[in-house]
Amino acid sequence: MTAEINQLITELHTPVQPATKHTRNAAILNMTNPHTATITLYRTNIGNISIKKIQAMPSRLYSVPGKSILFSLNRQPIKIHSYHLRNDKLEKGKTIIIDDQHPSIIDGHRALFDYSLINREPCGALVGSINFPDRLLDIQVFDRTTLRKVAWLPHDESAARYLVSLELLETIHDPRGIKVAEELIYHYHPAVAWKAFQMLYRADPQKSRAYTPLLEKRQDPRLNNLLRSVETVA
Repeated sequence: MTAEINQLITELHTPVQPATKHTRNAAILNMTNPHTATITLYRTNIGNISIKKIQAMPSRLYSVPGKSILFSLNRQPIKIHSYHLRNDKLEKGKTIIIDDQHPSIIDGHRALFDYSLINREPCGALVGSINFPDRLLDIQVFDRTTLRKVAWLPHDESAARYLVSLELLETIHDPRGIKVAEELIYHYHPAVAWKAFQMLYRADPQKSRAYTPLLEKRQDPRLNNLLRSVETVA
């Protein structure tokens, strides 16, 4: 992890080419997330540096696949609540306190974390993070009360774009959508491959079965269950 941090810091000092008004606006939109109250200050292909505003506790908990270094800002101590990932359910772990002198490292492959304030500030507080995400793993969403998994989101931006593209092509009944699906069924992300298979199956159930061995080679339990459900209906 030391090597990744050094690389991130080295690239931080790389001169940035002047941007046009349109590219600046696009960059601002890309670095802000109003839903999570997060601003990404710097991003490379290996990691990012972000700031998050902490206020009321959201009703959902989100996993962050990869590793993160958390630190508080403005000398505001913050509680970090950890949860152990147990398949489709969370188990409560320990609670630690971070401040400007005591950061914390979280391994997002095995744990999920959440924040809360020690001293209730009306304007909330800021927490900084240095993140090294694992794009191959999905973001899992859990209900805060039951601690059960309720949804998932693709961590890889390209996977999310392809999923949206396939949905749009299918919605507008674009005849070229089948050709796109035939290419994206080879995509590494199982959700993209499955969506492509669904489009091919709806277009020609018999012909789509030729792709079943390709998907089975992935040995993905969730994907295999979906394939079995299709075979049962057929």
